[in-house]
Amino acid sequence: MANVKIGNIVSDVFGVSGQAMVSVLLSGEEVSPEQIAELSKQRLRQRIPELTEALKGHRMDEHHRWLIQQSVEHAVLLDRQLEELETRIVEKLEPWREQYELLQTIPGVKEMVAACILAEVGPDMTPFESAKHLCSWAGICPGNNRSAGKSKSSRIKKANRFLLASLVQAGWAAARKKDSVFQRKFHRWMNKLGEAKANVAIAHSLLETIYAMLKTNRAYQESEPEQMHEREKAKLVRHHAKRLRQLGADEQLIATMLEQIQQQTCSSSPEEQAAAQSELKHFRRTCIVKGCRGALGFRARATRRQEYSVEKDPSAGALRQGRPSSRNKSKGKADPSKHT
Repeated sequence: MANVKIGNIVSDVFGVSGQAMVSVLLSGEEVSPEQIAELSKQRLRQRIPELTEALKGHRMDEHHRWLIQQSVEHAVLLDRQLEELETRIVEKLEPWREQYELLQTIPGVKEMVAACILAEVGPDMTPFESAKHLCSWAGICPGNNRSAGKSKSSRIKKANRFLLASLVQAGWAAARKKDSVFQRKFHRWMNKLGEAKANVAIAHSLLETIYAMLKTNRAYQESEPEQMHEREKAKLVRHHAKRLRQLGADEQLIATMLEQIQQQTCSSSPEEQAAAQSELKHFRRTCIVKGCRGALGFRARATRRQEYSVEKDPSAGALRQGRPSSRNKSKGKADPSKHT
């Protein structure tokens, strides 16, 4: 608008730096493009020359400023109301604080997603006999439409759209969590199903994890990357051994090959295995950090990655649960469809 092109340089115009620059433009003061570009912070300062070039020759007059100011005031009002609503939701969740914090130990699940899950599913898993019953009730399991021995559409059924939206949102985030089991599942399923269907499968897996955590009242425990690699390796070994038997390979030869692979897998000493087993880890998240507001009044969006720390309770090796804290985007909506 009015030849102001900072949106081509700044990824988030309503971040701290963007709000500071837009605030100066709306003030009507005679400020040079160089001075406005100097308001950028942190990594954006590396692009000061480009910001200066984008701000040169803008044609923002009093009428433009008035129009933008009206929109900004309305958007800030909505943002403050949204913040009050989120605070109210957290207050109402106080009786279920423990379950609320447990859910936030899952990769991809943060404050509002955890609140939505508790609101839609509830903290008590007694009404559901198993995780499969919960997934069927939530409408996140694949359909079973077969006729005359032929499989037809296996789209998921229409059920709780609020729970589905939250699980799909958490699924995209969990699939990007480095070295997580959900990331491994996503990449394995994506090759066969595509991104959208694979994300629905991740949402199904997340709901099964949520059921187990609320049922046992235990925090999410991520497996070590080495352990996940060994499990996947063992699965492939079993698969190819079965295929060799089906193709008529010699059983003794297969047994010899399996023995050699097993010896390579168990090369570590019993002491090392016992030490690795004793070093149980769990995720502890720090307190929720409220976002600061920029010069225009918008909440600055958090851009830092969620960091997890490990902690072990010295008493009897028990796990201790802490309080929660506080990019390659996938395209397309999650298409409810078949997954395995």
